[in-house]
Amino acid sequence: MALEAEVQASREIRPREADAARERLARLEDYTDQPIQWERVTLRKTDGVWPYIADVTVIVNGRTLTGHATGKTPEQAVDAVVDRLRRRLRDWVGADVATRNEPRFLQRALADLEHDTAFRPEANLKPPEEREIVHRATYPNEPMSTVAAVAELYERDEEFVIFVHERTREDVVVFGKDTTTIGLLHPPASELAEENDLVQPEPSRYEQPLTLRAARDEMDVLNHRFLYFVDAEDGRGKVLYLRHDGDYGLVEPEAS
Repeated sequence: MALEAEVQASREIRPREADAARERLARLEDYTDQPIQWERVTLRKTDGVWPYIADVTVIVNGRTLTGHATGKTPEQAVDAVVDRLRRRLRDWVGADVATRNEPRFLQRALADLEHDTAFRPEANLKPPEEREIVHRATYPNEPMSTVAAVAELYERDEEFVIFVHERTREDVVVFGKDTTTIGLLHPPASELAEENDLVQPEPSRYEQPLTLRAARDEMDVLNHRFLYFVDAEDGRGKVLYLRHDGDYGLVEPEAS
């Protein structure tokens, strides 16, 4: 018997839209031979230009996948997030036979990226080569605990908070992975990899520090909402993020 997805919907979402979301999520079973043990989609409406938001969490053979997308209708938001998770499941299947340097893998990644930007209105406002870093903000050098940083994330209703961790004195980031899970980005080989009581730790994708120029180039390609990196110039953690006007912002530590 097929697994029935759990649907959490705000009052603006009609029952037939919630049922359609459950059916769309069930399509993921067609893209993996591994058992899907749990699925949940959360649907809500905001006042934005793309008002409907879909957050999905799926557990596949003990491994958690999360996704987030927006749309002009609930159906569009759900279709977008399901398609992203489908591509991630496909990447898992091909992980043993493909590497990031193989042409077919890169071509597929570029196609995925092109599709993703269609559901990122801010990413379509300006082509990457025209974006500028138009805003700089700072974060304090006073160390914080994970609990305090997560509280600040919720209180400020931000997508991420970068801070100096009191345990390791490293510059790290907490962010919302989905509606119930908080991620903790940290430098590679950090002791915070075991900090999993409240958050899900994950190392930076970059093993070596990046220059700001290199970080900017990465954002131009990835079109992620934000990118956490260690600056090669001063060794401090920073975040480059995509603003709603299509340009970039930078969050860096306060001057000592």
